[in-house]
Amino acid sequence: MSKSRKIFLGVLTFLPMLLLVGYFLAFFFMFFQAFSETQQALTHQDEMNPMLFAGGIRIMFLFIFGMIFLNLGLLAYYIIHANKNPKFDSNQKLIWILVLLLAQGVGTIVYYFVEIVPLDPKENSHYKDLKQK
Repeated sequence: MSKSRKIFLGVLTFLPMLLLVGYFLAFFFMFFQAFSETQQALTHQDEMNPMLFAGGIRIMFLFIFGMIFLNLGLLAYYIIHANKNPKFDSNQKLIWILVLLLAQGVGTIVYYFVEIVPLDPKENSHYKDLKQK
């Protein structure tokens, strides 16, 4: 696997976690906005807007659905990669697939750092030069 593809895969691997952080930020922003609107409506004795939560909920759903679909796609990719990895025997394949299924987002990050990131001497010609020196 080329270095640029590994970097792209690494970005995709961490993106669900960033989307989860975005979801929490959108939730807290929506909550505090609704709280301040409620306080303002109570002090001025205005009517509250019933569509107050609509915009925040849409953004939260975009974050969550993006995270879910991206995580499922990555999970499928990593399970296929673990199953086709020639250096694994059947027990290692089963263990990695169980780790990926049971640990979900954390399992994909662990698999990325343990199996995808390490330098492969066949791919990197400068690795041989460093080893000879």
